[in-house]
Amino acid sequence: MPREWEFDILASGDESLNGDRFANAVLHVHPAERRWTRWRMIRRTAGMIWRAIRIARQRRPDVIAVYDPLTLGVMGVFAKLASGAKLVVEINGHIRDAEAARLAGKPVSRVRRTLFNLVGSLTLRMADCVKILNSDQYREWADVLQGKPVVMFHNYVPTDHFSDRGDAGYLLCLGHPFHVKGVDILLKAFAEVRNRHPDIRLKVVGYRRASERAMWDALASGIPGVELLDPVPYDQVQQYLSRCKALVTPSRSEGMGRVFIEAMACGKPCIGSRTGGIPNIVEDGRTGLLAAPEDPEDLARKLDMLLSDPDMRRRMGEAGRERAMSLLSGSSYAENYREMMEMVTNGICEKGIVFNGYEAREAR
Repeated sequence: MPREWEFDILASGDESLNGDRFANAVLHVHPAERRWTRWRMIRRTAGMIWRAIRIARQRRPDVIAVYDPLTLGVMGVFAKLASGAKLVVEINGHIRDAEAARLAGKPVSRVRRTLFNLVGSLTLRMADCVKILNSDQYREWADVLQGKPVVMFHNYVPTDHFSDRGDAGYLLCLGHPFHVKGVDILLKAFAEVRNRHPDIRLKVVGYRRASERAMWDALASGIPGVELLDPVPYDQVQQYLSRCKALVTPSRSEGMGRVFIEAMACGKPCIGSRTGGIPNIVEDGRTGLLAAPEDPEDLARKLDMLLSDPDMRRRMGEAGRERAMSLLSGSSYAENYREMMEMVTNGICEKGIVFNGYEAREAR
């Protein structure tokens, strides 16, 4: 970002980091609750809203940016009202769609859906610009966003930290919750193709609720070569990605698909489902293959195609790394973010999708 820009970052976490400076940013840390209860979460939220108001009054920012239109969006609205700053609201999931929450194993009551809609609509209406990850999100909030300036580009991924370390002979699925990531679909497809590719293995890495472990273990049992592994810290993700044959994650819902960018930065071909933000990341037939959602047979066909053709895997891996290190890189994210902020501060935003960061910059 330009050196003349200054940032104040409000987050919840380790209070010992409060006041730390890095480059031209100051970190303001609100203490996290050690044990979750509904009352403590309400208290923490109220405390962060008050702290956001104080920072906004003291620092008088030009722009306030928040990561979601719900709790953080409410903080942003109060801070905007307190300071007169412009407000940028990011949408990073499909939070209005009750189906997305159901897929995560969280039944959503009518009251909660109504609250989501009311709060999200309020904060987005108060926004001076909205950042989205995929066009489905625009359609999801179309009643609010049609009159707003909207920008669409990927979230930051440290692509420079990922590299190819060879092929250890396994397919990788990385993420959670397992149901949202389509692990049950993947297990069915893998069982079908392993007869034709008996040496291939499948590693599935991610968090499973204790109440669900037996269910997932039962689904994987009897399928040779499958390993269900516990989640790993982020700095260990590259160890799995850099040595896999391909990343396969047939998600049912996906805002962007960060793991696809990480895999592509490792030079790995990807197979995903044609849903949410995945088609923005994975170019079907060039950097990977896209399967129909909820279709184990189509996924099995795509797996067989990729496993049967080493040249295809190599070409897709090379094309994926090129895409990850250019259009989807950390520096590309910074350039898109700078462009968005300059548009907001200069008041030159138009209505509708102002720019699409998944397209080459020369085309804009």
